[in-house]
Amino acid sequence: MDTDLRQIDTFLIKCDELMQSKFIIADTKISEVLKSIAASDLLYAFFRDITGEFDYPAAQQKYMNYSPEGTQGMRKLLFPEDPQQKLAFIFCLLVDFDSKRIDLSRFLQEYFYGDGSVYESFYAFCNQVIKPFRNTVRQMFRGWKSSEQEEEMLALEKLRKIVQSERARIFSSNLSDVDKVNALIILNALNAVQDDRELINGLLCGYRCFAEKTRWKSPDAETLFKELDKGTESV
Repeated sequence: MDTDLRQIDTFLIKCDELMQSKFIIADTKISEVLKSIAASDLLYAFFRDITGEFDYPAAQQKYMNYSPEGTQGMRKLLFPEDPQQKLAFIFCLLVDFDSKRIDLSRFLQEYFYGDGSVYESFYAFCNQVIKPFRNTVRQMFRGWKSSEQEEEMLALEKLRKIVQSERARIFSSNLSDVDKVNALIILNALNAVQDDRELINGLLCGYRCFAEKTRWKSPDAETLFKELDKGTESV
């Protein structure tokens, strides 16, 4: 059982590494995620079962051809509502990226164009595809959380939404390019942290130093600093 859980944890780590990586090495990180599934008896059997009767070509037709109005032909990636079918769909996509049947760069341009930058497209892809893939597997195989843990998870999710809002503020601000990059490095790390409060507080402390140095102010930044103050009361 311990071996099974360690293998699940390896999968979760590989997903985290993919989300925290740069686009240039995304192919390698996707391959590592798939290898971690193949190395786990539990995950291998699970994905074999849910993909066995999953009609992937039909799912591609249904979920990869939606073009919202006013997007000039740009397409939006949709997902099955059923959690297991969603996992099967994402797994099949990752296999296609790994085998090069689908070119990841073109896929990002088509479904996650954003402002046109590969960086922002890959970030959106990780948030909308890899993160729910990781979190659903974690919930299924690492057990239910206590009410206290659920509270903490909700608090962390709220924190991530604030971080994402702050990222948008930074991106559209008048800060220098160097300062923007420094801020986004910290904010991206904050968004990727799962449940390590000490690491979160350390990153928030670094962001406060950045804000003081650059004289950056925003409502979201103030909320983040209040979160830091709460987290360091017992230090």
